[in-house]
Amino acid sequence: MIVLRTLAEFGSTAAIGPLRCGAKLNDVVATLGPPWDIGRVSKRRRWPHLFSYGDAELCVCCCRRVTMISVQTWRETIELPVPGRRSLATSAGPLTHARVTAELSSIGCRFSPVTLHQPPGQFALQAESTGTTFTFRTNDDSESLLDSVGHWITAHECTPPESDAPDDGFGA
Repeated sequence: MIVLRTLAEFGSTAAIGPLRCGAKLNDVVATLGPPWDIGRVSKRRRWPHLFSYGDAELCVCCCRRVTMISVQTWRETIELPVPGRRSLATSAGPLTHARVTAELSSIGCRFSPVTLHQPPGQFALQAESTGTTFTFRTNDDSESLLDSVGHWITAHECTPPESDAPDDGFGA
């Protein structure tokens, strides 16, 4: 299954093809095509801004660098970009804890439980090599299901575009 393997590789590399924290939005667009515009993070400022490729959501700084990737996996159908294609791979969701951990193990991605307090009804695993976090929701009557997978950076070198720079299509 392409989506499950892509999520495991995201855990191992913190990237989905060209999508990675620190990547320039225009470089991602050159490979995957234009993203969907989700909207502003704040009502008062245009940046940071949210974009997506299917269920892979990107938070992008005013300097056009990706600062967070969050993959929503709780939906009935999960759509993710596939390196080398402009189309999205789809899979039935959500994914079970057993399937996710088996796929992580199959590619040698070591993980451990997140020890910080988690909200009731959820727990998280973190890929040891990248810090990518897999959050699961628990149900009393069934196996835990993957809710989201995320990776973020807390700091980066931010150089916003010059005020007289040509419009890059994302709102200068």
